[in-house]
Amino acid sequence: MRLFMDFHSIDSDAFTEEDMYRAHLRDVAVQNKHGLIYKRYYLNLHQKTAFCLVESPSKEACIESHKEAHGIGACNVIEVSRENEFIPFLGEGDQNEQDLALTLSGDIDSGFRTIMLVDFLQLTETQKSIGPKIIDVIKQYRGSVIKVPSEKHMASFIDAGDAISCALHLYKYFESFDQNFLYSLAMATGRPVDEHSTNLFQETKTKVNIMSTFGIKHGVYMDLETKISASRGQDFSKIDASMVTVLNQVSYNEIQKLENLLLKNLNNSNFKSEDLIKQLGLSKSQAYRKISSLVGLPPNKLVSEIRLIHAARALKKGGKTVSEIAYESGFSSPTYFTRVFRNRFNILPNAIAKSQSD
Repeated sequence: MRLFMDFHSIDSDAFTEEDMYRAHLRDVAVQNKHGLIYKRYYLNLHQKTAFCLVESPSKEACIESHKEAHGIGACNVIEVSRENEFIPFLGEGDQNEQDLALTLSGDIDSGFRTIMLVDFLQLTETQKSIGPKIIDVIKQYRGSVIKVPSEKHMASFIDAGDAISCALHLYKYFESFDQNFLYSLAMATGRPVDEHSTNLFQETKTKVNIMSTFGIKHGVYMDLETKISASRGQDFSKIDASMVTVLNQVSYNEIQKLENLLLKNLNNSNFKSEDLIKQLGLSKSQAYRKISSLVGLPPNKLVSEIRLIHAARALKKGGKTVSEIAYESGFSSPTYFTRVFRNRFNILPNAIAKSQSD
């Protein structure tokens, strides 16, 4: 059968672990009628959420089963890939005799995870392949490696403190490289299923992807939820996270808006920092302060940097000429692009293109 996970928001402040077990028993009582099996459930009383893992012939069967058992459906139900989603994100641990999910250490598994995205770009081949090193460090800090269709590396951590320690380890490692090595590290903590998600940890994965876009100068980002989650651990006071930029929800929303505007206008060579400032609805001085504090670059340099990184990725990918990449990245001419690229990275773009075609 197919695998599904649902999401429940708990209304009562007095809701207990025993209450959840009784609710689970009501689900189990009707599961045969609907041809499904309730495998285990994840509970987070602090966040007032619960998630049920179900083997079922269809999403509709999950919905109808829960309606019969409780008179109301779940907040959301999504289908989950067993190999590509459940096992790497949530497959650790087991469950107790009441089907309550447990971590490897025997604690109640809340279902929440800290997701880390490692994004890097090697413009030259002076360094050896670092992919295996990244994977080794992730495993060293008890992270689970997630396969993603790109050169990026993603990992899932039960303990937010482990994720931060892993990110700081990689940060120190990356800082030893030269200017032709670009990287960013982003961490966000969230629940496996949200009200409107269609795949596992969708909101959290989107968050780390957006944050990693702007990790160029700050190096390491994490959302406020990750800091709060890590602070509950006994060893958090021993972690020196002074180089990590923490984004609250307001700051994240600002970065999300910034990314939308930059990507929307990426190939428009007429789009300047003045246009960005205008569309943000800020004065020049306000934009300078806000954008500099968020991403470590003033507006004019940010627009140029995003275009240069987009171009560098395209050059590494290959398949297009330098001129095509220059125009697609928002530069007015290949000559201008070549000059700016060389000034930024101390290497000619055609040298990268040639190395990819050899």
